[in-house]
Amino acid sequence: MIDQVEAAHLATIPPLERAARLSRSAREKLDRGLLLEAERGYQAALTASDLSAEAHAGMAQVRERAGDTDAARFEAQAALERQPNLEAYLVLARLDLAANQPYKARDEDDQAIKLDGTNKAAKELRKAIDARIEAPSDKP
Repeated sequence: MIDQVEAAHLATIPPLERAARLSRSAREKLDRGLLLEAERGYQAALTASDLSAEAHAGMAQVRERAGDTDAARFEAQAALERQPNLEAYLVLARLDLAANQPYKARDEDDQAIKLDGTNKAAKELRKAIDARIEAPSDKP
């Protein structure tokens, strides 16, 4: 019953606002580790409005956690095309660091830090990136 009332209310609000509300709900699920539920929430948000940078960034995080790096990169780039945002830059930075592209990862982390210089995840990622860059190479 409550879900029906909420769905009826969501149907009356503008698409971008609906996408934002659905994204917030999906984020809560993602934060609790409910990957499938978060994915469904972000899909619903994207259905409400493909223009939602927040929904694309959330979907990028879902794809990253699921191990689908190509889809994660696609969603993060889609998010950034719509609006610069911290989460999308962090996804790209982590993907690039994992792909052994630390300088590219640092550039993306720089963008994240410019958006929020107090973000703990961005600062921790910077430490990991710098350690990778400063590590001695195994090659002669």
